[in-house]
Amino acid sequence: MQIKIEYFHPISVAKINETPIYRHPKAKNGYLLPLDNRKMNMQQQLLIQFEKFYDKKTLGTYNEQTQSYEHISYKEVLQIATQLGSSLCQQNSIIEVRDQQNNIIRPVGIYLSNTREWTLIDVACILYGFTSCSFYDTLGIENIPYSMNLTQVSVCFVQASTIGFVASSNLPYLKTIVTVGSQDPHILNKLKDQQKEVITWDDFIQRSNGNIQPYPKLNPQDPLTIVFTSGTTGEPKAAIQTHLNLTSRLAQFEHSETFGFTQDDVYLSYLPLPHTFERVMHLAALSGGAQINYFSGNIQTIARDIQRCRPTYFCGVPRIFNRFYEGIQTQLNSLPSDIQQKFELALAEKIQYYRNTGKTTHDQLDEAFIKTKAIFGGRQRIMITGAAPISAQILEYLKVTLCCQIIEGYGQTETTAASFLTDYYDPVCGHIGGPTTSQEFKLVSVPEMDYLIDQIIDGQKKIRGELCMRGPSIIKSYFNNIQSTKETIDEDGWLYTGDIGEIIDGALKLIDRKKNLFKLSQGEYVSPERIENCYLRVKGISEVVIFGNSICDYCVGVIVPEYTFLKEWADKLNVQGDHQQLCKDKSIRAYVLKLVNQQGKQDNLNRFEQIKNVYLEPRPFVQVGILTETMKMQRHKAKLHYQDIIQFLYQEI
Repeated sequence: MQIKIEYFHPISVAKINETPIYRHPKAKNGYLLPLDNRKMNMQQQLLIQFEKFYDKKTLGTYNEQTQSYEHISYKEVLQIATQLGSSLCQQNSIIEVRDQQNNIIRPVGIYLSNTREWTLIDVACILYGFTSCSFYDTLGIENIPYSMNLTQVSVCFVQASTIGFVASSNLPYLKTIVTVGSQDPHILNKLKDQQKEVITWDDFIQRSNGNIQPYPKLNPQDPLTIVFTSGTTGEPKAAIQTHLNLTSRLAQFEHSETFGFTQDDVYLSYLPLPHTFERVMHLAALSGGAQINYFSGNIQTIARDIQRCRPTYFCGVPRIFNRFYEGIQTQLNSLPSDIQQKFELALAEKIQYYRNTGKTTHDQLDEAFIKTKAIFGGRQRIMITGAAPISAQILEYLKVTLCCQIIEGYGQTETTAASFLTDYYDPVCGHIGGPTTSQEFKLVSVPEMDYLIDQIIDGQKKIRGELCMRGPSIIKSYFNNIQSTKETIDEDGWLYTGDIGEIIDGALKLIDRKKNLFKLSQGEYVSPERIENCYLRVKGISEVVIFGNSICDYCVGVIVPEYTFLKEWADKLNVQGDHQQLCKDKSIRAYVLKLVNQQGKQDNLNRFEQIKNVYLEPRPFVQVGILTETMKMQRHKAKLHYQDIIQFLYQEI
């Protein structure tokens, strides 16, 4: 008998075109606060927790010569961050910046990859009430200067790969550049010619000259950080995350019996720290006394970093998990048929056990999965996937073969990341579970998309609508952007996410996206995500992006095929050539078009939703440069990049 999870509880009656307001069952009488009532800001959160773990080692960087991680203690983290913060207090250029909504920030820029220094700066800003503003390459070359000027950053920490861009931009508000690691002397001279102060990391730490400043008194509503949205729809917005947003989010880890961090946990930091998902996990790991190790800096070698770190706690996005799934499949297909058959029999038995119990480990059955479990080092106890939907089939497969629970999470920058999570023991995949303990939610009908909170389809009642959230972990506004704030957050504090949800069997499933709709020539609204998720079910299709045109009554698509399947299709069609030549071949393109249209028909896509022409992209989208660092599609960039191809696809039909 399958386990039944209670994911949410109504706390109000339904209104017209709205569901009741729902909360986590534990929070039905009030949001859950930190267990220690002194932790009402992140400064106190870290000071209280660090004191418990003074001698514990963390923030490990890998030494290639000794083939081991080198760590510092939590006591050293606090000491260095306090020195850094004291040095920042001496920077007269850091002034209070006020926007039109009376939000006040004291900005400090971070333009680094995941490193020990990134975390130390972040902790320093938290302790001394500065507002960290972190930048990252995929914001776009035009958006980084915009973001720095918007926040009037006067001090910025940079590394060799980012200092060149800062120098070429000659930003007017930027006065001091703190360099981490070795730098090109020509770039340093260029910055000095611009009258910028350039100082090394070590020298900046020593700038306080032992004059340690006391920690200021901070309020829960003080801005802790500015997080720039990934720009999936254009110019990035600067979300203001407060101390309360973060402390209320971290409280859910304290109240959890399964996914809270402990002193025994080892966490690999590789997802971009400027993004809220990794930032929250990072701060939760620090608050729990875990050991954090940093990856090498190259996502292509993440498998090697995992073997070095052997994490107990691992977070990823679907594209990372898909890579490991494909790797297991490739290895399995290379084995003799009799061994494959034994593996498949063990897999079927383990999946049935998992579906019945919700457990991913079994003393006897796990003997068949020793090698797959070892892919992550063998001591993993929990994983979290987020940032985008993951195939239910792949998720179940990985849970069973990796012998580890994988929780699916959902959140946005504006919700301070994980606002929905699946239960640790839920054996049903393909949904996002229920709300965490620091916000409530409701669904609101979207008539123009025919998503209503009370409708009958094929004899079944459907509860569908736009997902809205409210609570202490939800932001109040964007910095210096009244219009976007009003468009996203209403007067009652409800954040309109733009995601369409459906309540199915007591859990929430995301089924569509409101904001990415485009209209075809006959007035039909089309959701590209709906089509893409359908086509991704076709074996051999790795990535898909769909385009529409308001003067045409059909769509076209760009598809990234998997190499092994592309070769199989070519052999079947008697086509020869290298990878790029096969992608260009008309007969293979036609064959792929037939495959996806068959899948679309099976999934009941409307005629106008089915693509009528396709381009096969030989490179993954991450190399094309149209994904954010959390692997979300940047549709405006994709449309710009493929504009000539889109025109060709329409003309070719």
